[in-house]
Amino acid sequence: MTAHPGCKICTMLDVAAPADVVLAGDVWGVVAMQDVPGMLMAFTRDHDGGVGTIPDAAAAELGPLFKTLSAGLLATGDFEKVSVIYLGDNAIHTHFMLLGRKPGDAPVFDNAPLLARFANKDRDRARAIADQLRDAFSPSGTHP
Repeated sequence: MTAHPGCKICTMLDVAAPADVVLAGDVWGVVAMQDVPGMLMAFTRDHDGGVGTIPDAAAAELGPLFKTLSAGLLATGDFEKVSVIYLGDNAIHTHFMLLGRKPGDAPVFDNAPLLARFANKDRDRARAIADQLRDAFSPSGTHP
């Protein structure tokens, strides 16, 4: 892990109050955010180019990390579910927000406004990309 002094995320574990640090692992860090109960930020400890470029060690820990954090939030009894949001547009670390969701909370986002942002809808191209992605999961390299 290489810390870059000018990077807010690299130094986050150093500047966070110890009570806000949930995990200071080798490849992932997790901090409680904004004094909002149930709001966590999980981030890679090294610079990367986004979720598709995280090191294998970080990828291997991602699912178990989310499962443990989500189960922990649910175990508090304060939340009925946990939302996970990928944030990667403004930093050179892959980072996610986990939000404990209480009964009756407004949705984090609504699909309609999100999809309205994409003017170039193309069902054929979307399905061709899905085919390519499906191939990545098939042992033979082709889907059934």
